[in-house]
Amino acid sequence: MNFYLDNDDLRFHIEQMVDWTSIVELREEIGSEDCPYESDEEVMEIYIDMLNDPIGELAANRIAPRAAEIDEKGCSFENGVVTLPEGMVRNLEDLKDAQLMGITLPAEYDGLNFPVTFYTAATEIISRADAALMNFFGLQGIGETVAKFASDEIKEQYLPGFTSGELTGAMVLTEPDAGSDLSAIQTKAAISATLDAETEEWTIRGTKRFITNGCGDVLLVLARSEDAKRFSGGRGLSLFLVEKSDAVKVRRIETKMGIHGSPTCEIYFDDAKAVLIGQRGRGLTRYVNWLMNAARLAVAAQALGICEAAFREAKKYADEREQFGKKINQFPAISEMLVDMKVSVEAVRSLVYATSQAIDMQEGAEAKIDSMEKDDTRLSDLKTKTREYSRLAEVLTPLSKYYAAEVCNRVAYDALQIHGGNGYMKDYPIERLYRDARITNIYEGTSQIQIDWAMSRILRGNLNGALTEFSEQTYEDEDLNTLASEVRKAHEILSASIEYVNDKKDSEGSRDADYRNLTARKVVDMTIDVYISYLLLNQAEKSARKKSVAKKFIKDMAPRVEMNSEYVMSGDKTAIEDFEEIVGV
Repeated sequence: MNFYLDNDDLRFHIEQMVDWTSIVELREEIGSEDCPYESDEEVMEIYIDMLNDPIGELAANRIAPRAAEIDEKGCSFENGVVTLPEGMVRNLEDLKDAQLMGITLPAEYDGLNFPVTFYTAATEIISRADAALMNFFGLQGIGETVAKFASDEIKEQYLPGFTSGELTGAMVLTEPDAGSDLSAIQTKAAISATLDAETEEWTIRGTKRFITNGCGDVLLVLARSEDAKRFSGGRGLSLFLVEKSDAVKVRRIETKMGIHGSPTCEIYFDDAKAVLIGQRGRGLTRYVNWLMNAARLAVAAQALGICEAAFREAKKYADEREQFGKKINQFPAISEMLVDMKVSVEAVRSLVYATSQAIDMQEGAEAKIDSMEKDDTRLSDLKTKTREYSRLAEVLTPLSKYYAAEVCNRVAYDALQIHGGNGYMKDYPIERLYRDARITNIYEGTSQIQIDWAMSRILRGNLNGALTEFSEQTYEDEDLNTLASEVRKAHEILSASIEYVNDKKDSEGSRDADYRNLTARKVVDMTIDVYISYLLLNQAEKSARKKSVAKKFIKDMAPRVEMNSEYVMSGDKTAIEDFEEIVGV
């Protein structure tokens, strides 16, 4: 078994749809003395080989077989010490031995310096094998944050440990009373950072909760460093690096519904020594925002991996289970569920890899600009493209996290339903997958947070350029042109709906923020439907099978968009205006 080679759709994206040439040209000077590659083709060959072996091989033959036992045993906690299940320890050793813990980190610190799109594919494969392991593997963003924003001294001290796998990390953000509202972190209520004027050393005191791998070696901690009266909200927060020590106390680990192999900790910092990352007061507004976006793409890939695993369990069961004298996959109700699940998984994959490519293009362009001379004639055009990539990545990231997590939950739900009563029992893997899926639309920002984040950027027009470019395409296959006309119609409906929300005024003549929030999910769903439809049309040009996938998705998409638009443009605010009458005070 191999979790890359057996996944035809993942291979289709990696080997046919990803524009590796453009990504690599921004990251590497092919042919130069400093570049380890001689050609674009060599780079692509290396990426594919690594996804095959070690990643696909490890996932299928070592990680996946351990998943059930890891889930059953879970993590333990005694006298302040967190102990991982034996299978998880072995998984981490396997990843470390395969040199897979520094995939995106710079080569100068022994990292692979691979693009985000490769890391996303690796994360999907690992998550399909065991979603809990992704919560270690997917925390490579901790090292990336250090590489991107910390001083050279800090990089040299910690990055080699991250790339070798000797150091594990955690992002320590959430506080008991703040939840998703990170700017609400206060001085005395939870956690604060204090600078000693004489030694110029920082210390941190207070409590953090819901910290994934909070027992890790290196913690990136968001804390209030500035006077709350002078610098309210996010302006007074800084990011600090804290090493594990006696002053960092794990108080307990949470007893959770799923992902049992990953410890979720409550931590108390007892004047723990800390090192400032970057500039004071920019912890939330710059560094954590970057880190959270990386984490959100990782969760989208995690959700996609769970989707793939759940669908396969459902198909396997439906292919084998007989009722009333025939396999249950022959019953229209079941066959429709399987088709919808498969199309949904591929829709998610399309959006996730479109997002990762946008991020790669943005980050590659930014790095290229930094390396260019100020009088380089290419600079102006590259800066313009960088802004376009940035706007695109800024909106696609929350869309991917929201959509992947919601579809993941729906696919896991339907997969369990296909199993019937057996699916409710621990005898079948779908029971574990169903529990693991549920966290994906909660952590790293709930679906509601992602919708709010994406909505403001949709209303600002971040996707207008990409959608317009898609709408102007024509296809050699007339069937695809017919489908494209349906997508363009849905696109027009979406545009009218966005214009309606932008122009909607409240009773005082100001923009109606309540209505914007009330209709946000519908607008976001319409946007995702249209964007993915265009992506699938482009894929259908390269694959006859993808033509069927695009047809199914678009035929289902068109009435959904019309229905959502009708709601959005109705102006109805019953849910707000009659809240007390319906729900009660």
